[in-house]
Parts: sequence; C-alpha cells; structure tokens
Amino acid sequence: MASKKAYIILIAIIVIFGLVMFVLFGVPNIKKEAMESVLIVGDNTTWVYKEQKWTNQASLVAIEQYNWREFKVFESNKELGNYYLWHDDKWYAFKEDREAINITGNFIAYDANYEMKILDYMENEVDDMTYVYQVLEENNLARDSLFSSIYKVSVDFDGDSIVEDFYLITNVFALDFEPEEDFGIAFMVKNGEIYNIYNEVGVAVGLDNCKPYYNTFIDTNNDGIYEVILSCGKYSTEGVIDRLYQFEDNQFKLMVSNQ
Repeated sequence: MASKKAYIILIAIIVIFGLVMFVLFGVPNIKKEAMESVLIVGDNTTWVYKEQKWTNQASLVAIEQYNWREFKVFESNKELGNYYLWHDDKWYAFKEDREAINITGNFIAYDANYEMKILDYMENEVDDMTYVYQVLEENNLARDSLFSSIYKVSVDFDGDSIVEDFYLITNVFALDFEPEEDFGIAFMVKNGEIYNIYNEVGVAVGLDNCKPYYNTFIDTNNDGIYEVILSCGKYSTEGVIDRLYQFEDNQFKLMVSNQ
C-alpha cells in the first residue's frame, strides 16, 4: 500500500513538473512560433516574419498582395494610426473611405498579430571622439579622417534603464573633399564596450558606394529588446539598401536585407 502511494506521489510530481516546464518554456515558444508580421520600410523594402524567420519580398507580385491591407503606419518614428496601403512604384496611405494621407517623413508600417514598438530618437553631435578614434584606428583609418556624416543616437534599446550610444561615421558622398578610401561604420557603445553593427571600408568607391544611416529602432518580436534598421542610400535615384540587425549573444546579427 505504501509503495502504491509513493508511486502515485511520484506520478503527481512528474505531471506537476511537466506542467510547470510547459508553462515556463512551452507556452512562450508556442507564442513565438505563432507570431506573423509584414514590415514595410519606406518604398524599397517589404519583409515578412513567419515561423521565427524573416524573408524579403522582392517581386512586385509578392509586394502588391498587400494592396488595400490595413497597416499601422509610422512617420519619422511617430505613430500616425491605421491606414490602408497601396503600392504603385511607391506606397500610398489611405483612410478607410480612401481619402489619401500625405506622408513626407521616414515611413514605416507593419501588420502583425502582435504589437511592435518603435523608439523615437534624435541625432546628436559627437562631442567626445574617444570611441570614434578607437574605431578608426581598428580599421587602419587616420584619426584626422574627414566625414560627410558623423552623429550618435542615444537610446535604451534593451530595456535595462541604461542608455546606449549608437554612432555613425562615414565619408561617402562628400561634397567638399575627395577621400582616398570610402568608409561607412556603425557601432554601439555599451558600458564602455564597442559593438560593431555595420562596417564597410574600401569596398566600393565614389558613386558606386552607399551612405549608411540609422533608420529605425523597432522591437520586431515583442521581447522588449529593439532591433536596428540600418539603411544605406545609394547615389541619386538608385534606391536604398535596408538591413535589420538583432542584438544576440553579445553581437549584432543581420536578420534580413532587401538585397
């Protein structure tokens, strides 16, 4: 009789342990696997998130399937509201009665079965060049290099109540000087450590290059940590390269690109 009671207790413990493990690990994983979204970045990029993977929608047929679909729309990182989108060489936004909405700033839109959050931020001057000099030296670039763009963005992207600094330095498409070697570098500084995001040095020259800039900080998978959309503008009307980076295992990893 005692052995039967012990057996029943053991079974109960195993069942309870299994339920606890399912609640702690199984339920979150099921929720993650069920997440689906369409993310539109400007007029050049449409990405789909499904089964915890990002894919780029490159064909016109794939993009136009989202015509007259309702999206949550952001302009310059501020929420505008829900609007219906139509693609015809570029994206147009409309109210439900098909009244057009004028969008002039940086355009982001998403449709998902969960909420995405976008950080508002400002570009600030770099008043301390310590980390810039360090990155230049690591890339065998002169400390007195000239820039066509240099700034930093200060945001708490990982929700730890500590502000991280995201730097952007480049000499691409300079107007008043001709660099010997083109470069575009984006990196984050957290607790005095440098984490590289994007680094292109001497890969292309002149008008064949592209000029990087921070586009958006967005929590694409609802985990409280914001991903980085880094864009790179090509010369004239040749379009924009968009890349989505996720901070994982103490480094920024490229999740998807429109190229």
